[in-house]
Amino acid sequence: MRLFKAALAAITGVLCAGLAAAGGPLGIDSDGTPFAWSTATAIQYRTDNGPLSATVTQSVAQSRVRGMFDAWQDVISASIRYNRAGFIQNAPGFSDGDVSTAAEFNAVEGSCFDGDQSPIVYDVDGSLFDDLGEDSSVIGFAGPCAIDANGHYFAGRAVMNGRFQDGIDTAANLELTTTEFNAAFIHEFGHFSGLDHSQINVECASNACGADNLAGLPTMFPFLVGDQQATLSIDDVAWISKLYPAGGGSGFDATHGTIRGTVYFSDGESQVQFANVIARRVDTGGNEDRRLAASVVSGYRFRACHPNPITNPPPANCGTAGSDVASHIGLYEIPLPPGNYMIEIESIDPQFTSGSSLGPSDFPIPLPVAPPAPIGPITVTAGQTSTGNDVTLIGTPPRFDAFEGP
Repeated sequence: MRLFKAALAAITGVLCAGLAAAGGPLGIDSDGTPFAWSTATAIQYRTDNGPLSATVTQSVAQSRVRGMFDAWQDVISASIRYNRAGFIQNAPGFSDGDVSTAAEFNAVEGSCFDGDQSPIVYDVDGSLFDDLGEDSSVIGFAGPCAIDANGHYFAGRAVMNGRFQDGIDTAANLELTTTEFNAAFIHEFGHFSGLDHSQINVECASNACGADNLAGLPTMFPFLVGDQQATLSIDDVAWISKLYPAGGGSGFDATHGTIRGTVYFSDGESQVQFANVIARRVDTGGNEDRRLAASVVSGYRFRACHPNPITNPPPANCGTAGSDVASHIGLYEIPLPPGNYMIEIESIDPQFTSGSSLGPSDFPIPLPVAPPAPIGPITVTAGQTSTGNDVTLIGTPPRFDAFEGP
């Protein structure tokens, strides 16, 4: 997470090698299946045996971390669970219990990449971030470390910068409230759990945006706007539930349905990748559409690095994450509670790049024309998928043949 102003922060989730980020799930396998933790047992994490900051003791930090994970665990339609397994274990190069130098962090992170443990590291005064060469405005980062042959994460890590909780609030040493800091790491533990960023009510990234827009702002929005993001939105609840569906009368199929469609250019045949698609509820009026919304990026399952093999061959470091299934190009799927929804599309905000990106690409690609009018209303019924809800852009240039140069 990076602070831009005293009240605005970009939240950065660090991905393990080979992941293709997507609006919804963080990583996608080659068949289009999202990577996720196994829910056969609780996810085991370990905490640093030192204080979070000069004012937050180890025991208080431990309790706060548990509460941050509980924000996700308490979603009744999701089956994900977490358990603190103890303090961070020794690793070659680390043995004193308190991760405080770059060398110690590298040793502990190496054990995470090896799948040996999932460490939650506290940096008491920001010196670890300095030692790692990070920008002084970085609040923290998190993400999975290792994936097994079945597409299950089995280790992850997070690093929390106590400089933002040390009781000092100056231009050179900004402070977050307890709730803001908790919100930031509920977000980071969303990344740890396998969720990517979501863009809803994007005007909140740059301007004062009103109570209704703030109420609908996801915890997984790329920027920290305020402490209301410590409470999960329906987008956050829907996606953690889709990734880890609980069964029974309060499970995912009993509480959510899905809207599915494809975004096309104006020829009605060429699919649009990397448009942000939002479903907004329109049952009662009264700005309900700003408070109750969920989203995904078109083509979120498809492989981002899939250039033209003739005129634009893939680079050596292209990677293989994401689907090569043609039907996933331009596809969107949005899990939602029952109700009536309008579907709108928009460009991904140009501020959301690299660690603040959403969708398979690290860099936003603007829509070539103004977005069309919203479509709908579309009725969502629990346990059912509404298909064929396609969106077609108006007035886009003629398409090229697949192997034709510019």
